[in-house]
Amino acid sequence: MAEIYHMLPTADWAAFLQSGRPEYRASSLASEGFMHCTVGERNLIGVATRYYAPEPTTAWTVLVIDPARVRSELRWESQPDGLAYPHIYGPLNRDAIIESRPFPRDASGGFLPFFS
Repeated sequence: MAEIYHMLPTADWAAFLQSGRPEYRASSLASEGFMHCTVGERNLIGVATRYYAPEPTTAWTVLVIDPARVRSELRWESQPDGLAYPHIYGPLNRDAIIESRPFPRDASGGFLPFFS
C-alpha cells in the first residue's frame, strides 16, 4: 500500500520528538476523533493550500507514514471533493512514521513539493 502523509506545524513535531512519547496525537484526534491524512504529494499540496495558505508564517512538516504499520484503525473515507482520504482513528505509533520532511513554502505562503 502507498505511503500516506500527515502535515503538522513544525513546532508541534519538534515538541513531540523532544517528549520521547511512543505515539503522536494530532489535535484533531481530540476535536474530531481522527487524524487527517492524504495520499500523494499533489493532493497534500492542494489540501494545504486550501486550508493553511492564510497562515503564511507557520512552518510545516510532513510525516511520511507506512499505513501497514499503523496500529490504530485506518479508514478511507470519501469527502465532498469526491476523493477518499485516509483517517487514523487513534494515536499514531512512532514506528509507522517512515520519515519527516519540511513542507516548503514560497514567498507568498504557497506550498511547494516536498520530494523535489
